[in-house]
Amino acid sequence: MSKLIWIGISIGGGIGASLRYALSLIIDYSAFPWATLITNYIGCLLLPFILLLPTLDPNLKKVIGTGMIGSFTTFSTFSTESIELLQSGHSLLFFLYIFVSIAGGLFFSGISYTWMSKQFGSERS
Repeated sequence: MSKLIWIGISIGGGIGASLRYALSLIIDYSAFPWATLITNYIGCLLLPFILLLPTLDPNLKKVIGTGMIGSFTTFSTFSTESIELLQSGHSLLFFLYIFVSIAGGLFFSGISYTWMSKQFGSERS
């Protein structure tokens, strides 16, 4: 079974990375990295939902959480885009991007986690 989980996480990773790329094609970068921000918000909303869903098989949680959502969201792109904003002289956007990314990510994770905890209890499997 351990080999199957690796395969599942790999497939999930491919799906998540492909979805992130597709979203980046749909959302124009312009002067602000909207695609990365929205992608990370979606991941922050979905991950607690997946982890706290009691009816979902623990291995499927790994495939979706680690594979799909893990490759869909991206801290490295967020970090690089932040530095690019700073290097290009957009100091205000740099600080705004960092703030809304962290505060928004915590907000969306908190909403999902709180809602799922109320629906199914706070036990994680």
